[in-house]
Amino acid sequence: MNNQFTNYPLQIQNEVQQMNHIFNTPEKRAYVADKARLNLSDKTKSDVYSEAYAHLINSLGLTSRIQDEYTQKLVAFYFHSQQVYFNGKSMLEDFVDKGKLPHLFTSYR
Repeated sequence: MNNQFTNYPLQIQNEVQQMNHIFNTPEKRAYVADKARLNLSDKTKSDVYSEAYAHLINSLGLTSRIQDEYTQKLVAFYFHSQQVYFNGKSMLEDFVDKGKLPHLFTSYR
């Protein structure tokens, strides 16, 4: 694991900053983490994105320790939500527009 967010490749930094821009409140992060815990446990894993995100939220003072397990859920939701749709809108688009999912998680295919 890298020691600082800025040690990660620029592409990863940019993607993680985009995630943090979308999940920009404690309530949104908690909502997404809960959805991932309930529905994406098989896709939740430690990777370079979750590690970088953990370092980013730590460097921003949003947490006092590195929380890779928590950011794994946010990363899993972020990537999954770009790939599944309901009525022509991705899950991520619905989340960005509404701040939550207006349809059941399992309705998105």
